[in-house]
Amino acid sequence: MEKRRVVYIIVAVVVFAVVFAVPKPAKESLPDTKVVFIGKEKNVSVYVEVADEQGELRKGLMYRQSLPENQGMLFVFKRTDVLRFWMKNTLIPLDMIFISPDFRIVNITRNAQPCKSDPCNIYSSGAPARYVVEVNGGFCDRNGISEGDYVFVEYGKEKQ
Repeated sequence: MEKRRVVYIIVAVVVFAVVFAVPKPAKESLPDTKVVFIGKEKNVSVYVEVADEQGELRKGLMYRQSLPENQGMLFVFKRTDVLRFWMKNTLIPLDMIFISPDFRIVNITRNAQPCKSDPCNIYSSGAPARYVVEVNGGFCDRNGISEGDYVFVEYGKEKQ
């Protein structure tokens, strides 16, 4: 009887150790900066990573295998200019939303496809822009986002 009780205790301790020792997968956290597209019929929010340093601006969403819906990347440039983007080393189709300094959408490149070999297509804002938001290809069509819409950016604490 005593032997059986010791075995039960050992099994319980092992099970307890296994259950609590195995690391739980971390919950995927949302970026804490939000971009709100203010449309004619509805507003749409996207949580974005912010790229505002040279290395971040160059790399963007390169090498990403996927991008969760309603997430993306906000590129913030130091000056307003006609901006040019390409899809080299980008693995997923993207919508590129070019935004003026007064937060109005000046152009949208819809469903830009990954570039598999040089030369890669160049996508231009066509007008002076200061910001670009990249989201999954087809996002703008699915959500009614169009040129002329306004954008509001609510920066998270990591970029304030």
